[in-house]
Amino acid sequence: MLLATWQWRRNDGSLWALRFYGLLIALVFGAPAVAVLLWLPPREAWVAVAVLALVGLTASWGTYFAGLLRLDHPHAAHTVPGHARAVRSAALGLWAALVVLIGVVAAVGAALLGMGDLIACWRIGLATALGSGTLLLFVAAALRWWWLWVLAAVGPSFMGARVWRTVVFDTWNLALPLWQAQSLGSTLLLLAVQGLLLGTLFGRGDANHARAYQRRERVRRAAAESSTGQGGLAAYGRWGEWLSLPGQALADAWLRLCLARAQATSASVMARTEMVLHGRQHWVRYLAAVLFVQACVGLGLLLAATLTGQGLELFLQHGRVGIAIGVGFMAFSAALNLPSALWASRREQALLMLLPGMPQGAALNQALAWRQWRHCLVLWSSMLPALGFLLWAGLATNALAFFGAALPLSAWLWRDHAHMRAARPAAAPVPMALCTLLGLLSLFLLSRQPAALWLWALSLLVLTAGLLAWRWHALLHLPQALPVGRLA
Repeated sequence: MLLATWQWRRNDGSLWALRFYGLLIALVFGAPAVAVLLWLPPREAWVAVAVLALVGLTASWGTYFAGLLRLDHPHAAHTVPGHARAVRSAALGLWAALVVLIGVVAAVGAALLGMGDLIACWRIGLATALGSGTLLLFVAAALRWWWLWVLAAVGPSFMGARVWRTVVFDTWNLALPLWQAQSLGSTLLLLAVQGLLLGTLFGRGDANHARAYQRRERVRRAAAESSTGQGGLAAYGRWGEWLSLPGQALADAWLRLCLARAQATSASVMARTEMVLHGRQHWVRYLAAVLFVQACVGLGLLLAATLTGQGLELFLQHGRVGIAIGVGFMAFSAALNLPSALWASRREQALLMLLPGMPQGAALNQALAWRQWRHCLVLWSSMLPALGFLLWAGLATNALAFFGAALPLSAWLWRDHAHMRAARPAAAPVPMALCTLLGLLSLFLLSRQPAALWLWALSLLVLTAGLLAWRWHALLHLPQALPVGRLA
């Protein structure tokens, strides 16, 4: 059962993507580990390495538990003897193995680093095991109920609220002496309770199990489709349909405007054609989504600042990296989803080629490339409010590092669409991973050398301009872009 996720990837033929992600993860975790071992004192360095290892184990646990939730089918749980028990046993066995491993490594590491006598190291191991068990249980529960992720993200922002702060610290002050009095017994008791709670995350083969499994599968399929640019908010259920209504209304209004001004010119034809070519990824729909997300984040920050009595700059300082990464991901997805949208509309493109005034050959390649570039330009401009907030808070480095990494990605759109193939869910995030790596490297460079901001920006603009000029010239010699995939 634990190998099910690997087998699913083998069935999809995406093992090369898994190897790429493995190499990328090794680079993301290995490079910081080597850096801290070289630059920090031994004790602080090994503590940092332990934190990185804990993050990696937690991510692995989340992957395996998500696979077990997918195997927890209500029909199998109801009809196959021993299936439900086997799923629970696999989850509990992996969870217990990870907790014991983390606790033993923490105790041995504390002894080797001289962090106290034998009893102190023993308590460090028990505390680490209890903390890691709680963390892994929370990750499992959040995979079962998505709203726990929202609670984890929003909860720390309200530590300034007097009631919430009193509850947290009073509970901690009450529990700490009890645990210190009976460390081993308290840890074993709490871990046993956590193991029982872990088993309750799986269904019992009844109607509630069927409904919960259906909701999880709908979200999983929608996420897989969105990674290839073929999904939409409506695929997530009724709340997604409600959230997509403003974008749908704007797209309908824009289509009516384009039809009212229809002419047999290249610009008019491409404006109408773009509605079909890009579908759910059309810039009007995407513009509504980007502005809505920024409005929600801004209102959340204002609400947190009002309830806690803290300044808005404080929350921006605490969440600067997360906001900068979020802006960067929105900038990446503005370009990454267009090829998949073109693939999804390939059957209608043969009819679109019959429109009066439709350009042909190299002229069509350049007209489509210009539309794609304008799509990215409009959406990147719509992120100026978020960038302005970060710049106002004095976070220019974090704001620009990830956002600037999306600029060279626009040249990736100007390629041979006639030989395009369908994007696989495992391979689709590869460009996103490369852009994220470039953003992380830029963030690290600019955090170390803030004076290099203008040189970094100039280098990025020169690189983007060079790539665009190269691809624009290549479009003259490529086969006609539409219909896409006809020569694959």
